[in-house]
Amino acid sequence: MDTETETDESPTNAITRQGEAEAESLSGKDADYQEETRCGLGPCNFNWLQRLASKKAYVVIYGLVGMSHLAIVSYFRGTVSTLEKEFQIPSSFIGLMGSMVDVGVILTTLSMTYLGKRSHKTRWVAYGTYLVALGCFIRLIPYWLYGGGLSTIDYTRDYTKAEISTQKNNMTHLCGKSFKEPENCKDASSGSVSAYIFLIASFVHGLGCSIYYTLGMAYLDDNTKKSKGAVMIVLSLVLTMFGSTIGFLLASFSLKFYIDPGVTPDFGTTDPRWIGAWWLGWGPLGVMTLSFAIMMSMFPRTLPRALQRKVKAAVAAGRSYVPEEIPKPSLQDFWKTMKRLFNNKILMCNNLSMTFIVFGYEGQSLFLPKYMETQFNISATASNLATGSIGLLCTAAGLLVSAFFIFKFKPRARYLAAWNVLTELMDVVGFLSILMISCESLNFQWSALPDGGKTIDMPCNSNCACDSSIKYSPVCHLSSRETFFSPCHAGCQDSFFSQNGTKVFSDCSCTADNGPVLDGPCPLDCRSAFIIFIVVQCVQRFLGATGTAGNCLIQFRCVDVADKAVAFALLEVLLCVFVFIPGPILYGYLIDMTCTLWGMTCGKTGNCWIYDAEKLRYYVYMPIFGCLFIATLWDIGVWYFVKDLQMYDDDEPNKDFELKDSKTRDKKSPFKALEIAFGGN
Repeated sequence: MDTETETDESPTNAITRQGEAEAESLSGKDADYQEETRCGLGPCNFNWLQRLASKKAYVVIYGLVGMSHLAIVSYFRGTVSTLEKEFQIPSSFIGLMGSMVDVGVILTTLSMTYLGKRSHKTRWVAYGTYLVALGCFIRLIPYWLYGGGLSTIDYTRDYTKAEISTQKNNMTHLCGKSFKEPENCKDASSGSVSAYIFLIASFVHGLGCSIYYTLGMAYLDDNTKKSKGAVMIVLSLVLTMFGSTIGFLLASFSLKFYIDPGVTPDFGTTDPRWIGAWWLGWGPLGVMTLSFAIMMSMFPRTLPRALQRKVKAAVAAGRSYVPEEIPKPSLQDFWKTMKRLFNNKILMCNNLSMTFIVFGYEGQSLFLPKYMETQFNISATASNLATGSIGLLCTAAGLLVSAFFIFKFKPRARYLAAWNVLTELMDVVGFLSILMISCESLNFQWSALPDGGKTIDMPCNSNCACDSSIKYSPVCHLSSRETFFSPCHAGCQDSFFSQNGTKVFSDCSCTADNGPVLDGPCPLDCRSAFIIFIVVQCVQRFLGATGTAGNCLIQFRCVDVADKAVAFALLEVLLCVFVFIPGPILYGYLIDMTCTLWGMTCGKTGNCWIYDAEKLRYYVYMPIFGCLFIATLWDIGVWYFVKDLQMYDDDEPNKDFELKDSKTRDKKSPFKALEIAFGGN
């Protein structure tokens, strides 16, 4: 009976048992293999830690590291306006900080990824994450050096409650009673020490974060079955996305406290002089990032299950498993690697497509809250809430759906590429529809100049002598729905408070009936247009996310195993050079071109008060439309060249696409329509 059983055993089962036995023998007896697959750090390699040497544990830790990276970026963005006030940093310098992160990325991505691809990848990811944590602690140095700063002490000391009350009564600009507002014209470079400390921190952050995306993703793909790679990548991305929410919530919490806990100012958080505790979140973020980095460093060079699969594959091929020989890094080998990548048609088409896509979306991602505030007359709180909910919920849903679909049906590379083309075409249509979504514009009152410009000085307020230093304080004439720059520019002679507490300005010479105006701009009802805009954005985010997993798989499968990390690094360098550094500058310039009324600060042009809503809509979304259209052409190239690309393991045939009976295939293949539309193979 035993003989029959042994005889009936299939060759596949025999190979499997032989491979498992050899893998267990290698990992259990050979010290080199133990070191390669053992989880731990130095002497801390306890037996109970070995349970965590799995792809599931790695996905969680990798996602948490990414979450901490994104939380740091979001926290910085949430505290930018406070940093500008505290250190008197101009917005242009804030932009330089953002660019400095990408400078650090460019300097390290290709070199560090090349050196790390043949060594312990997770250790390199951990080293980079240590630098990111160091950047957090560097940002605390200005507070350690200067505390709350002299400016906050002056505010608290100089402005007593009586003085604030007197100031408020005297700060209303009326016709004939305008005055020059006190302006702080102190040189912006007074906070240069703190500014350059933050600049150094941004550079250090860039040096560390690049390794996470290149080697970390390559390690995940190396140690996961090809059929499950998309699911694992997507799960880590979904976990990473929560970092944005954490960062903005932490910034909101920190800025509720005054910068110096030992000082209680005589004004509240809504006062423009309020400077929140911008430093409060950097310590917890640094500790969190450092903790996750230590966890990342404990993963082995190769996960045990991945080693077992390599041994099985070797046994199935009729040979013993021999570890891949790791040649020493050299400049000659580096150039050979780069030559292989640049000659890879699939990779370069995919990289160029991604470059145009990200460049197009860069403007929207940076200025979407500002765009919604301007176009739909909503508050900054509402616009940020909408931006966060769109990005997290819809994108996460799209990623999860696509990962499940790829795991379940294992579509071939050409179907994945075709879906990317289709979703980008739908994105193009979506942005064309956004160009049609508009709301009534603010009926702002001004006079035309001979050169075609506009001015808020009109004949009706020519005798009011409104000073040019007046800050934007709009008032509304309800009956005509006209908005004026200030009570003085509306020609108002007096003011009082109504029974409901609303401030009213009376005897206004610029209104049709010399009637009163109310404090604040005229209300606009843009709810319907805003809802339509949100719906279109949700559909776009969902559809765009469904192509992310497939695009990542194509990016990995089209290159040699040893070149995966460098291929990802090449894409990151292209994005930094052509998107992340010039993109914010270009889109900022385009938005500035739509400004119709600039404020003045210390005799110089300050910030923009009013934008041309229609012009802004076209200047923001026409470049996106153009970039996506070009990206679609490159993705068609990916679809064309990806024909014979193997996406899944040899031992996992695609049953849905390898049915021998054509009639059965017609009935069962969910991709038959796509096969007809895009040319079969």
